Amino acid sequence: MSFLLDASSVIEVIRTYDEENALCLLSANCILDLTKYEVGNALWKELVLTKAIGDEEFKEFFDLLVSILLRTKVLILEPENVPEIAEIAAKERITFYDASYITLAKMRNLTLITEDEQLARTASKHTDTATTESLERLRR
Repeated sequence: MSFLLDASSVIEVIRTYDEENALCLLSANCILDLTKYEVGNALWKELVLTKAIGDEEFKEFFDLLVSILLRTKVLILEPENVPEIAEIAAKERITFYDASYITLAKMRNLTLITEDEQLARTASKHTDTATTESLERLRR
């Protein structure tokens, strides 16, 4: 079984697991190409705007993110997928970003791993969903 992790789940893995376990968990699965930007932006906000993390933790998280990106399969949606993404976004009243995850999971028959409860509810109409908490159990 293969999984597509959204940004909320990648952040959860980065925070919850040590580097070796995070890499093991993520390298066996997939992310969308925009995930690196979403994760990077979330970490930047925590450093610059909310000051929830310091410079050292910021650097550690980004070093781990780079390692993850080098070892995880990064999937790309093609221009011909844009109409389906837009249709799901409009119909479900969700962001284009979230609709991109749903479209990719649906197209590739992947389980979408997300910590976003609203996205999970919406995505479950189109594809299987789960959280990182259940990821360990599901991947066995």
